[in-house]
Amino acid sequence: QKEERKSKAAKDDGKTVSSSSPAYVILTASLLSEANTALRSTFVGLCVLSIGISFFWLFANSLHVTEAGWIGGLPALIHALTVMEIAMVPLLYCMIKDASKAIGKSNTIQALVEKLSGKNKKDVTEEDAKQFMTDLETYAFVMKKSGSWTPFWAGGPLSSADAMAEEKMVVKEIEAIEQDIQAKSKPDAIVISTEQARTLEVLSNISRMEGYREYIYFLLNFIAFYGYLLGVVVYYFDDEEKQHESIRYLKMGYSNADADWAGNFAGDLMWTIEPIVILLSPAFFAMLLKSAGAKKKVKSD
Repeated sequence: QKEERKSKAAKDDGKTVSSSSPAYVILTASLLSEANTALRSTFVGLCVLSIGISFFWLFANSLHVTEAGWIGGLPALIHALTVMEIAMVPLLYCMIKDASKAIGKSNTIQALVEKLSGKNKKDVTEEDAKQFMTDLETYAFVMKKSGSWTPFWAGGPLSSADAMAEEKMVVKEIEAIEQDIQAKSKPDAIVISTEQARTLEVLSNISRMEGYREYIYFLLNFIAFYGYLLGVVVYYFDDEEKQHESIRYLKMGYSNADADWAGNFAGDLMWTIEPIVILLSPAFFAMLLKSAGAKKKVKSD
């Protein structure tokens, strides 16, 4: 119902916006992106919740509580690990997707800066002009000095009593988008200024580093996934003499006891390193950006 009001608001106050107009396309893309993000966040939250609940048994096992037969004993621990392994599969996929998306975003920004920095609208090809006018991501990079666009509804949902006000705000949002596009559509308009190019280069570097960090998260969590998986495997295939050759390969030739210990150690170690990376990476990124900025300043001088 909320999205219907937003789409219908384009006709409010006697003003009609074509569904093929750049402003309408960008607004619709923003709403779809927001809906997809909300759906994914819900799914990821459920996976993390499952891992969090299962982690209780993993923590208890570190304190040797499961050996005493409490809270379900070893079978409960294995069931918890199985649930955790299943929940980690989509999260690992999301990490790969996020890393690829962040690096792709960085490459897109770099390409835009190289193509459009310091150029007038009349010097830009029709294909490039269409891209930054109708694509949600490139619109924010080119049209906004900060390199990002935040529509009014991103600040949180409005109450049902504000329905009319919300529709008027949608109309104003569309008008603002149209004004941005018209300003950049003038033949002598600078598409990306020098100052804006510097901002975009910083955003590009940040996005690239975030992509590399996501790959690190994937590596750490994949090792943890593999390590904890060995504990589940050796529980269900406890007779080493009857194990299939694929199980022996999975254990890398180790005995059940050694594979279980090494896997559990690897998982615990990776999930100890991960929060350290999370805490230290912002300061590390800031240091790299400062260093890169200083080098560019020396070159320009």
